[in-house]
Amino acid sequence: MRPANFTDDMIIEAGKRIQDREKKVTGYGLRNELGGGDQKRLMAVWKNFTARDTEEERIDSELPVELEEALSAATQTLFNQLRSMALNFHQTATKTADRQVAEVLRQLKELEEQTEAELKDAGVIIEKLESEKLEVEQHLVQSQRKLDEARKDAERHEKKAFQLETKLKEMKGVEDLIKRLEALEEKAASGALEGLSRLRQDESVDSGTNHS
Repeated sequence: MRPANFTDDMIIEAGKRIQDREKKVTGYGLRNELGGGDQKRLMAVWKNFTARDTEEERIDSELPVELEEALSAATQTLFNQLRSMALNFHQTATKTADRQVAEVLRQLKELEEQTEAELKDAGVIIEKLESEKLEVEQHLVQSQRKLDEARKDAERHEKKAFQLETKLKEMKGVEDLIKRLEALEEKAASGALEGLSRLRQDESVDSGTNHS
């Protein structure tokens, strides 16, 4: 079977259809698109077409010398203008940034000075509090000492009160004994008087009897 013959135009159109599908043109792709043909020949025809098309585009893109020079001068002028604008923008941005940095540094310095002042004030307050704490501790020590002395005094007074109470009880016992002795003495004296009275009565009776 003879290989199918395809014209250059047919091969080129097949390659364009492949490109339209956003695929890369290959010899196998051309053969598949055409349904036959020699891959080498198909690819050679396509490469000749693309090379010729590129050369035509290059020729079409060339400008006359006068227009090229004018365009080059305009491009240089535009470049210089853009460069000058960029330089101005850069200088302005740099100055703005410098001012912002200076402002931030100034604020940081103020904050540092304020913080330092507050720390000094805090140091004075802390020192004062520590001094007051020391005084309170000393007062507490003195108060504790006085409390201990008062407790000891109370114990001594309690001991003396107990001793006094004991003595009072002892004295009360002696007092009771004295009262009992006095009562016995009174009873004894009363009995003696009664006995003496009776004796006198008896003597009187006896004396009367004798006179009779």
